[in-house]
Amino acid sequence: MKKGIYTKDNVGNGVFIFTANKSFVEPKFWGLHEKNEQAQCVVIIHDGNVLFFYPEDMDNNTHILLDWEKEQTGKIYPTTEEGMKDTDGIGNTKALAVSGSEIAEKIIALDLCGLSWHIPTLQESVLGYEHKVMLNAALAICGKQPMKDNWYWCSTRKENKCNFVLVWSNGLRYSSNQDLNFWVRPVSALSLNSL
Repeated sequence: MKKGIYTKDNVGNGVFIFTANKSFVEPKFWGLHEKNEQAQCVVIIHDGNVLFFYPEDMDNNTHILLDWEKEQTGKIYPTTEEGMKDTDGIGNTKALAVSGSEIAEKIIALDLCGLSWHIPTLQESVLGYEHKVMLNAALAICGKQPMKDNWYWCSTRKENKCNFVLVWSNGLRYSSNQDLNFWVRPVSALSLNSL
């Protein structure tokens, strides 16, 4: 095995650059491999699961989650502690699309690496924030767009017409009305075995 490059069978926990060859490259070794590997996105490996971060924010602009007059469906998580239990980002994003969310429809239509992309849950956003330094370094190293120190939507519902948002400058978790403008960074989640 070449230095700093892994397959799904031998990669450990951490932040990696995921390539078109389905390799995982440690960011500090990217210079050794960038001629032979094409970076697709950056991933966090955590206990046998992979959280893929799309290479850029959607449309490099902010978005509302849903027009105010439209109703969301799906489970409500009234506290941050409850919200951290939400693991259904795909279901949440599909429900938003059915409700008429343009940003959810755009994300579902994304085609990168053959993955299904979604608006991250609160739990996925927090995992990303916990690895923010390495995540942003890896994104920058392979020519992708780092996360902004700003407010990002989560697909986890807090209450009627409100979803959680995560502030990437300090990791705080709030809720916000669905018709306000925040950044959106799609993610995809899989087990390593399913790659």
